Amino acid sequence: MSIPFDNVLYIIGNGFDRHHKVKSSYWDFSLWLKKNNRNLYETLSNVCQVDYLWKDFEKALADVNRDYFLRMGEIMLPKGWTADDTYAELYYAQDYVRGEAENLWSDIVKWFRKWVQTIKWERESDQRMLQIDDYARFVTFNYTPFLETHYGIPRENILYIHGKASDLKHAPIIGHDGRDTFDEWYSQAGKHSKKYYKGIQSHLPEVDMMTTSVEEYFSLSEKPVQDILKQHQDFISDLYDVKHIYVLGHSLGNVDIPYFKAINAANNSPEDLHWHVSYLHPEDKPYFEEIMHSKIMSPGVQLEMITLASICHGI
Repeated sequence: MSIPFDNVLYIIGNGFDRHHKVKSSYWDFSLWLKKNNRNLYETLSNVCQVDYLWKDFEKALADVNRDYFLRMGEIMLPKGWTADDTYAELYYAQDYVRGEAENLWSDIVKWFRKWVQTIKWERESDQRMLQIDDYARFVTFNYTPFLETHYGIPRENILYIHGKASDLKHAPIIGHDGRDTFDEWYSQAGKHSKKYYKGIQSHLPEVDMMTTSVEEYFSLSEKPVQDILKQHQDFISDLYDVKHIYVLGHSLGNVDIPYFKAINAANNSPEDLHWHVSYLHPEDKPYFEEIMHSKIMSPGVQLEMITLASICHGI
């Protein structure tokens, strides 16, 4: 017997958990990481030299400074390549840097996962429950189970698009949007670092191998959005009959726009959809409206801007 879904979809972002006073922000992650793995905290603070590291952590993952890896690799480079050198010697820097890139990314994922598993429903959270349709379908970008545990939503109604904290087999999915940070880094890098990418040095085989390994990190840390969409194609395709979409607590960040586009495209009548998008601060409202109109919705579609407080039981 099929479940009697209605025509409502909720897209849930981290603002949903934070509305409930759940400590799930990237800033909360930074405080936890500083306490539990000071070495990784300081490494990230030193190599992601952007002021939004703990505000937009996933975006900042693309801002790891290449100098971090170059300094490690250059000590492994041979002073010069002669006929007496073996190719194995040329691989030292390549293997070392690739190993460091893989280790850094592995540590980030490992400790992010540990933190996600500590996030809990707070004492005052029950007072901030929202009025939502428990027969609807849900696409949540959160890793927390609160839709199930506190809202009573059946598991089969929910797509945890980036994974779930309780999943013991798969780590939560994080990553940047694939933006190329090379030119920005190169414009600020010193001559010593630049020589490994452009100029005479960049044509040496051992240097080419090393810089290829440096770029390994940026590939590893890119969120595999298209792969995720393919994995969940069946769930998304079944959203063909949705009429109302509520976007609750989502930042509409660039890395997640392809998911919204896929949901819109899966609909039989995207021109008839009614979108309801929440905002927290008044200054966010025009930004969200612009993103919805320019990147997600079909032309002429209805858009209602709401606040979570307006659909809250306890406020």
